[in-house]
Amino acid sequence: MNKALAWLCAIGFVLNNSAPGLANDVQDFNYAQKLTNSGHYLEATRILREIQRHRPNDVNILCELGCSYERNFNDGANGLDNAQKCFERALQIDPQCGRACYGMAMCLDSRGDFVKGIQFATRGLSTKKPAWENLKERAGALSNLKKDKEALADIELYIKKTNDKDPEVILQKATILENLKKFDLALVEYRSLLKASYEDSTVYREVACLQALHRPQEAVASLNNLIKHNKQDDSSFLTRARLYESMGKHKEALADYSQAIDLQPSTTALKERAAVYEKIGRKDLADKDRKDAERI
Repeated sequence: MNKALAWLCAIGFVLNNSAPGLANDVQDFNYAQKLTNSGHYLEATRILREIQRHRPNDVNILCELGCSYERNFNDGANGLDNAQKCFERALQIDPQCGRACYGMAMCLDSRGDFVKGIQFATRGLSTKKPAWENLKERAGALSNLKKDKEALADIELYIKKTNDKDPEVILQKATILENLKKFDLALVEYRSLLKASYEDSTVYREVACLQALHRPQEAVASLNNLIKHNKQDDSSFLTRARLYESMGKHKEALADYSQAIDLQPSTTALKERAAVYEKIGRKDLADKDRKDAERI
């Protein structure tokens, strides 16, 4: 018996003549999972609905279908509604299904009902079939409620239990650490992400931590590297201009403000450059920037 068939037997599929089409359902389920993991939620949902039609009371298929619905952002509120119905049905069939509780927590958190989301995530950790993903989901809800100390405990326990090194999990932990003003620890996490995959958004978080730690030279060095990767990113020049200005380097700040404005004129950049011109006694240029800002 292959692994897929063994797995389906474990979740309630029976290998006998009374279950025609089992092999096809196994293949379709595996294919649907691959589609979901690659972001093809609409097609995954179609396949899972067909399998679920054959086996309407299978909790695992209901949960997989619910996850596919929930992740299909193109379907908007309808996808979320359908997902919640799947998880509710799964819990009716098996109140001890931790994964269904996780699904309910996801849906409620997506709706902004973090208190109820926490309740379902907590329930999903205390069932006979707990799902550790509830720790990750509860951490997100707690953080949204400004309870980052409890959120950090949850996300660290989740990582310990699952050894999940997914970038989204590390980013979640780093964000919580940053919220707690543990900038040195957040910086370690952001740099581990950058080592694995260089992303502009992560560089900006690294720079924010370095600024909070009063390490402007390192922050400038990070931005220098970012600009080497993308010379057309006006935000990197604008951020570096502000750093230079905080260090009292007006000449360098003006050069970066000008570059940012050339790439993408904005009211903010013009007003900030005007303030620097004012400091060095160039009121004429400051006035010109402010007038240009009014015209945007």
